Amino acid sequence: MVWIKLGILIIGFIYAGLIPFTVRRVVRQIDFDLHQQTLSFLSNKTLYDKRYVRGYTRLLFATAVLHYVFFGLLSKYYNLGEHETYMQYITYSFAFLTLLAFVPHNIRPYSLKRLSTTLQRLAHNMLAIVVFFSLPTLIILFQTAVIETMPFLGIAGLILIGGTLILTAMYIIRQGVNGISEIFFINGISFWTVFVTIYTVLFG
Repeated sequence: MVWIKLGILIIGFIYAGLIPFTVRRVVRQIDFDLHQQTLSFLSNKTLYDKRYVRGYTRLLFATAVLHYVFFGLLSKYYNLGEHETYMQYITYSFAFLTLLAFVPHNIRPYSLKRLSTTLQRLAHNMLAIVVFFSLPTLIILFQTAVIETMPFLGIAGLILIGGTLILTAMYIIRQGVNGISEIFFINGISFWTVFVTIYTVLFG
């Protein structure tokens, strides 16, 4: 259990900080309008240098791996192997995040004349939507799985993720989907991750 706790501590903080720290650093280096563009624009080869495109792909893939390991460690520590839906969602969310990393964004209009780019754009957008819903779903499944044995962790975690979803939805309704709404959502997930990590290490 000590080694699992240590793994949760290390992976949890890396997982929570990787995207926010990296995005903040990159946005300062390039001309990137968070009000007009989503973060997936960083994977667009026609807009940004190849090193940013490769960096974005590696960032998402690394996040997918950390995501899988972190939730896998949580399942071991809290003995959630019998919660079949939760275990399946760990795999599903990892797969969707990985696919999103390797399906680049493009801004070309949908057209049957450009079938390949149209399908690529459609696939990217669909994957982004699935990831947006699968991550909080996995978190909610985790919270409901531990709520009986760890009531405070379960309730507090649900409040955190619920608040993140509500505030993100309110922002999207007012301003639409853009880099700021994505960062707000990501920061909410990161804050939840830090909370669960600290609680597990100190009180789990």
